Amino acid sequence: MGIVSRLFNSIEGIYWFPIAALAIFVLIFTLISIHTFSMQKSKEKECGALPFENDENFQSREV
Repeated sequence: MGIVSRLFNSIEGIYWFPIAALAIFVLIFTLISIHTFSMQKSKEKECGALPFENDENFQSREV
């Protein structure tokens, strides 16, 4: 563990990397959430049916 500590201590500004990673994660998660919650219901149903669009049972129910 001492080798890792010495290695990271020698890198200038290493403490910003976890903060930047967290900020990028929060930004992307927020954008995806906003996009998902503002999606129209018709688009939501279309995306939900993608794996089944060639399934005969799904097409008969969709009328």
